[in-house]
Amino acid sequence: MPVSASIGEPFVLSTYGTSQQLAKSGAGSKKKRARADVFASHEKAPGSSDGYATLTAQADGVHVLNISTLHPVISHTLGPSTTFCCPAITRNTQHGADNICTTYAAIDTSSDISAEESGRTIWMWRENLSSRLEDRASQKKKSVLIPHQISGLYTCDEVPTRILAQSPEGDVTVLDADLDVKNTWPTPHDAETLLRMFVYSRTSCPFVPSLSTPPRGAILISVAASGDSTRVTTLSVDDTDNVLELGRISVPLNSDQISDLSCSTSGYMTFLMRDGTWHSFRLGSNDGSSVELSPASEPFRLTGLSFISKPQNSAELSLLPLSSSHVLLSALTASSGTPGIVLLLWDLQYSVLLANQALPVPSTLAQADDVTIKLTLVPASSSQALLLLSPRSSRTGRKSEAASSRSSVLVVPLTCPPVSTIANAMGRAASGGKWIDSATPSSLDTSPHDAARTKVLATMRTAMEKNLPQAANVAFFEWEKREAKSAPQSSSDAVPPPDQDNASASPASLSYAFVKDLLVTVLQPSKPANTPYSPEVVRYLLNRQLVTGNMIDGGLLAALRAKNDWQTIQLALANVIDLAEAEIMESLHFIVARHKTNEKTEAAQEDNAMDVDSLSELPSLPAFLSSCVTYTTTPPALRSAMRQFLKEAEHIVLILKVLENWIKQLSKRDIKLLPTKKDLGKNEHGVAVLKERKREVNRDLPPLPNVLSFLQTLLDASFLTLLQHPPAHSVLRRIHALIEPEIVHIDDMEQLRGPLEMYAKAHVKAVKEAGQDKRKQPLADWRQRRKQAHEQAGLSIGLYQLEELVL
Repeated sequence: MPVSASIGEPFVLSTYGTSQQLAKSGAGSKKKRARADVFASHEKAPGSSDGYATLTAQADGVHVLNISTLHPVISHTLGPSTTFCCPAITRNTQHGADNICTTYAAIDTSSDISAEESGRTIWMWRENLSSRLEDRASQKKKSVLIPHQISGLYTCDEVPTRILAQSPEGDVTVLDADLDVKNTWPTPHDAETLLRMFVYSRTSCPFVPSLSTPPRGAILISVAASGDSTRVTTLSVDDTDNVLELGRISVPLNSDQISDLSCSTSGYMTFLMRDGTWHSFRLGSNDGSSVELSPASEPFRLTGLSFISKPQNSAELSLLPLSSSHVLLSALTASSGTPGIVLLLWDLQYSVLLANQALPVPSTLAQADDVTIKLTLVPASSSQALLLLSPRSSRTGRKSEAASSRSSVLVVPLTCPPVSTIANAMGRAASGGKWIDSATPSSLDTSPHDAARTKVLATMRTAMEKNLPQAANVAFFEWEKREAKSAPQSSSDAVPPPDQDNASASPASLSYAFVKDLLVTVLQPSKPANTPYSPEVVRYLLNRQLVTGNMIDGGLLAALRAKNDWQTIQLALANVIDLAEAEIMESLHFIVARHKTNEKTEAAQEDNAMDVDSLSELPSLPAFLSSCVTYTTTPPALRSAMRQFLKEAEHIVLILKVLENWIKQLSKRDIKLLPTKKDLGKNEHGVAVLKERKREVNRDLPPLPNVLSFLQTLLDASFLTLLQHPPAHSVLRRIHALIEPEIVHIDDMEQLRGPLEMYAKAHVKAVKEAGQDKRKQPLADWRQRRKQAHEQAGLSIGLYQLEELVL
């Protein structure tokens, strides 16, 4: 099943006050590049599934936080006189039982350094996180001066003992873990300004030249501006500290018009221009010795974002490369009222929007005509990203607003497919319509259907507009009968439509676009929920498994839920393979909430007769939960959806009670260790095999592996919430008491694997050999056949042969 893309609701990691010292230093020199109020970087850490975030706050210090617990790990408060050139970085190493955390920060200004050392100084702190706090507090910093200005510090897993420092012009210095300079690579290209640099491990970059690139090391992709031109330089740093230029390419784009850019580990590069045009290129190597750049897809233009209406300000935009051609975009919306922040996950290979999330601007950020919000996306773990929000004023001296404004660091949960596939892109063309300029060339205006299909769609739309859904059903099924009779006969086992006279006729061929138009016509998602509706056409399409989850804007389950058609929702869970986990959990939350409300208001049923009637149409919680448990999902996306919709502890307890009852019933079932005669049969070759069991349809009791997998994901998403809810403790204890014997039973059964494996292999071999045609087996050499005959004659003892020993 393809992994569906999703963006969860961001949550705050930390906030920091704005820096007056930074505004003064920036205003005093025009040569200095604009600094952000807060930086961030991410590092993997033992004992933390989400890793550590290293936050660098101007005029404050460097703080390392555990993203999993939101607790601080290390804090270096340096005072208001200290500002930083770039994000500080952290390296975690394990030395025996000691967990050593080393932090590196590039210092721009400080009372401890001179003006000549400004921007060229690196401070280092090394602390043992396994030691006592008083011992960690006594650690002193180390200061090192490097030959050039610093605009970035980087690390790479394939050179774990090295730190890479980059200058605003593209120079690179390699340092060891103790900040001893090992090599400096001065850029041979003059008058360049570095726009962005990306550092990846060698094994994760398939686009680099295989002949000229070392097998291990760091790959640096730098994008620099030289006048109006844009150039991409690819470097490699091996484990011997050698820096090698792999290639240098010109990009046919004006560097002054670039708002932001991205480059993934697959070599997919994108450039977002100030007018909203988004260009895509792909890095590669055809000859194995040089790097080439080629267009990857047609450019398109965005709309509805604030940076487009403010072409001189690109701070309100940030791009983050994810996997393959997937890019996460954060920007402010262009609105006459209060702007908001949007997060858009795009697949640039197909120019489609896969997921989106909107959030309001935090109240801690001042809103004024001359104050903008700088957005910065920072990569974190595979399922998270960091979003930095900080104010930026075009004028100095706004002390009142600066004092009230605070920079925020948010954690953005997300799920992104590992590769770009047509399966994930299908049906997503309309999802990004709000953000794509209509002037961009799009699909043809001609109808994708033939005359007959266009006519039946028009007839159905007319009937639905007149609130006559049954007339629409009649129009569709009569057309389907005619198509089925005229279609060539096939062995399809698809479900025929109701009341079809000719049951032997093949079902009509229905294209993706036609099915989508049928669903939109029947469900009418843009109209009020109380619009008359008939489910026959939808259920027919579902039974034929022609429906995908993205055919309806806003989600298929949401449209069916608006019609209160829960029978069709359960049918969709059984026949649609690409439903989003968020849709499923939203429907489950609706069921749980209604049943919980019903429990609390049973005494008032007479006063709320209409609510009772609507509740009677809902499926029972165990029945609907069974459909959710048996549906194929991915744990990260399901966990994110649970955190989004299953927030109330009372609702989670209701689900846990159902899961507890299932586990109790499943644990009492007998396990057949030996098959009975009814379970055995013979295949076409006469070999004894087990008969195939017919899978039960709509069973009330899901399989135990599905129940346990769902339970594990639910506990991962809501365990902290349950701990704070005392009524949940007894349910958790009972579930633990049920699962513990099952684990012991599995351990006991596992011991049978070794003794029984030889019999299983022998049976598989017998089935395989029985299916082979003995006449087609190759004949052995005549010498081997004669030798084999002598050996068999010497070993064989006849039935009536008597061995006699003569003394």
